[in-house]
Amino acid sequence: MSKKILIIVILLIVIIIGGVIILNRNNKNIEINIFELANKISQSNAFEDELAEVEKELVIDEYDFDENKIKEIVSYQGSGATSEEIVILQSNTKNDLNEIKQKIDDRLVERKEVFESYLPKEVSKIDNKILKIVNNYVILCISNNQEEVNNIINEYIK
Repeated sequence: MSKKILIIVILLIVIIIGGVIILNRNNKNIEINIFELANKISQSNAFEDELAEVEKELVIDEYDFDENKIKEIVSYQGSGATSEEIVILQSNTKNDLNEIKQKIDDRLVERKEVFESYLPKEVSKIDNKILKIVNNYVILCISNNQEEVNNIINEYIK
């Protein structure tokens, strides 16, 4: 009887250790160099417009972000002839993410309204945007080729 109990205890320990390993692998603390990732994305062939880096203050103002909730932010935007842009930011805490995402959603609604009136083909880019939240990072990309951008992001955060 004691051998059976010992085997059961060993099996339980193995199962618990295996579960902890799997959970740690899935919840790894990903660190993103937002400037490096934004540069990689902007240099890809996923855009028809030429993107240029935009000053932090302008992006915070355009999105109406609370500056106190943003640790770092970088953005590349097109000439205005397209809806293409990249915004990658790190929030100070995960608790700030809901508000930040809401500000992004509000801005995208505004952008759609603007482009509907004079460049309707750009609306589909906005509708098919990439919006990812990874830990306390937010990655927004509006491009001509979401698949390519998605591949770059997924490769980067592996």
